[in-house]
Amino acid sequence: YQNRIFYNAFYRLLRDGSIQIRRENGQIHVALTKKGKERANWYQINDLRLKKPSIWDRKWRIVIFDISQSQLIKREAFRGKLQELGFRQLQKSVWLHPFECRDEIELLRDFFGLGKNDIRLVIAQEIEDDTVFKRAFKVF
Repeated sequence: YQNRIFYNAFYRLLRDGSIQIRRENGQIHVALTKKGKERANWYQINDLRLKKPSIWDRKWRIVIFDISQSQLIKREAFRGKLQELGFRQLQKSVWLHPFECRDEIELLRDFFGLGKNDIRLVIAQEIEDDTVFKRAFKVF
């Protein structure tokens, strides 16, 4: 029964163009296609979570983005994902989080096809009048 489930899933991916199979020197190679990579990224983005360490390192992670009006959908989706991850808005395109998020921001950059000029991560020791944020994140 489990073999049948695997077989069906494998051939469904092959049929919809998510994977490709090629033979080379008597070996069979299975690889993700561009469509398959996009699909895998989508699943990875949906499961994205930030880990809360047991002790806060007292550093703020600030995400600054400047995504043009012509890419409105990307900008709104990126902003929505920041909210899902628990970021708080400091200013219009400036978002804040107390925990490590470098890998997650890099993944979001890649997923949305944006560069470091579009999305920047700043790590700061201090933010003026940050009491409201410390309370919101429960880091005192």
